[in-house]
Formats: sequence, C-alpha cells, structure tokens
Amino acid sequence: MRPRDIYRRRIRVKTDTGEARADLEDDPHRYGVTVRHDSVRVVAVEGLALRTPWSLCASAAAALSRLEGMPLTTDFTNVYRYIDGSMQCTHMLDMAGLAIAHAARGIRLREYDFEITWSEGQEQQFATMYVDGVNFLNWTVQDTRILSPTPFAGQNLRTMKPWIEVNFNDPDELEALMLFRRAIHISGSRSLDLDALPNAAATGHTIGACYVFQPGVAEHALRMHGTTRDFGDSPERLLMDLDRIS
Repeated sequence: MRPRDIYRRRIRVKTDTGEARADLEDDPHRYGVTVRHDSVRVVAVEGLALRTPWSLCASAAAALSRLEGMPLTTDFTNVYRYIDGSMQCTHMLDMAGLAIAHAARGIRLREYDFEITWSEGQEQQFATMYVDGVNFLNWTVQDTRILSPTPFAGQNLRTMKPWIEVNFNDPDELEALMLFRRAIHISGSRSLDLDALPNAAATGHTIGACYVFQPGVAEHALRMHGTTRDFGDSPERLLMDLDRIS
C-alpha cells in the first residue's frame, strides 16, 4: 500500500492544574478544546475550530458551554450522556470528553495515532493504533465488520459500542477502542471529493447526527474549499501547529 493510501489521525491530550486540552487533526479536520475545572466539575469549555470541512462547523464551539457544571468523569463518552451530542460537533465533543476524562484520571500527556489503509475498491482495510508511540492494536476490517483479531472478530463497527462497554472495564482500554472505532469510520472521508460538493446536505448525510448535519443547517453549511489535507506520507505534520497556538 502506497503512503498516500493511508488515512492518518492524531489526538493529543495534555493536562495541567485546573486545565486540560485535547487536540485532533486528520485529513478534513483540525480542532482543539480546552476544559477548565475545579477538580470536581467543569468550569468552562473553549472550542477552537482551526480547519473544518463546512462553514458552520465552527459555530458548534459555542454549544460546548452546555458542559459547564458537568462532574469530572474517567469515561470520555459520558459527555454524550450529559448533553445531546446531535446538537454538537462530534469531533469537538469527543475532544472535550477526552480533556475531562484525562483530568479526572490524572493523565498528564497522551497521544493517539491511527493509520488506516484506504484505496478505491479495496475489500479490506488494515487499521493500526498507537498509544504514546507504542503499537496498541491492529484490526483487519471489511466494510464495517472486524475480521481479526479475536476477541474483536465478527464485531460490527456500527453496533459494537455496547459490547465494548460490557467487555472492557479499564478506562484506558475502553477509551482507546472507542477512538479506534471512530477513526476507522472517519477514514471513509478519503472516498469523497468534498470540494465537489456545495454544502453539507449534498453528502446525503442530513440525518441529524451532529450540529452541521441537522436538517435546516446542512443546507447552509457551505463547503470550505481547499481545507482537506493528506498526511499519508507525512505524519510528522499532524498537530505541528500546537507550539504556535498553545
């Protein structure tokens, strides 16, 4: 598989006293979220949309304020239980959840890297996840079903969330698996020429899954032309702007 046929995503979470920040970058997205807390609850949340596929994605940053008052929790997916994720930017909400969870678990620094092969017409994808530079897991996937290894073989990416929650109690493992699943889903963006679409509604995904894909919003969320990147042969460029904006 040639380097340009690899979708890459990097997430970095860093915490300090009273504050945690999570950053994400991949082909279509570059987001950052800072959470301030009093060691018990969220005090303030600030979202930063540096590169977005649609013109209205950045507008969702303001909705993160609904997390204010949320108790710190070790499970990053609890943000979806505290507020309605369909009215948020999924990626910024995930980053807010990670910042909250890492503050709760006292993790000073963590970095996730994902590599997923992608090419037109391929029958299988080979997905790799690194945690702090160490190979954590490899999956072979066909369509949305995991082929290997056990115990994941046979699980469907779309429906496996409850199975993960039942079978993996360690918050580090649960978090990594949820993020791996998300990265494989988003890797499908490589099959789309987003610049050929006038707005988010033109993707056919106006099903209310997130803020931009709400009916009545998607039609007005215009394409941000030229914002897609390709990190296939240059993973070192992922999150390279952090020193400038921190």
